[in-house]
Amino acid sequence: MKDQSRAMTGCAMTSMTSMTRMTRMTRMTRMTRMTRMTLIIVMPSLVVVAGCAGTALAPNPNDALRSQVRDLTERIEALEAEKIQLEQQLTRLAKDAEARSGIDPQIVAATPYLAAIRLGSLSHVESSPSCLARIYLEPSDGLGRFIQIVGRVQLSIFELTAAGESRTLGQIALSPSQVRDAWRGGMMGSHYTIELPLAGEGWGCKGTTTARLEFVDGSTGRPFTTQRELTTQE
Repeated sequence: MKDQSRAMTGCAMTSMTSMTRMTRMTRMTRMTRMTRMTLIIVMPSLVVVAGCAGTALAPNPNDALRSQVRDLTERIEALEAEKIQLEQQLTRLAKDAEARSGIDPQIVAATPYLAAIRLGSLSHVESSPSCLARIYLEPSDGLGRFIQIVGRVQLSIFELTAAGESRTLGQIALSPSQVRDAWRGGMMGSHYTIELPLAGEGWGCKGTTTARLEFVDGSTGRPFTTQRELTTQE
């Protein structure tokens, strides 16, 4: 009986050892399969990453454009900051003005001021009966609307010679009262009309000329300049 018991115990221990070994082998097989699957998944990713890294290092013709876009974006942000600062200063000035004069700051903020000047597209040179430049000055406020102005005007008409030199054909200075009298209004809109006789040695009142105008705001002392090419009409 003892021998049989010992034999049965030995068989049981042998079976347990065999099962333990089989379990370990099964686990190792599963781990091996998982490792292979992981490598299969990771390797393409590594290839993609390596490919991306290689592309990033390669020279790109669009890099200059990206740099320009970045610079323009930074410039726009800087201008926006300056705009906000000016608005803050305007608000402060409006409050100071209200404190001194009792004027509502909303009225100060809504008061139009000169923001730009330009020479109208109808500006031209007439060759008959005499050589005459007819200039249409169009000032505007910050909303692009016509605004009457008070100040001084300097106007000059010149041409570029064959040698590339600038030759003045006529110039005029207008006082504030003369600027006021030059205002014209009608169905075609409002503007300031300035007429200037032209003359030049050897110049037959033909070809293209250029008008350059400077206006100095009488309220702020700020100068505004603009210029435009003029065609000659018979």
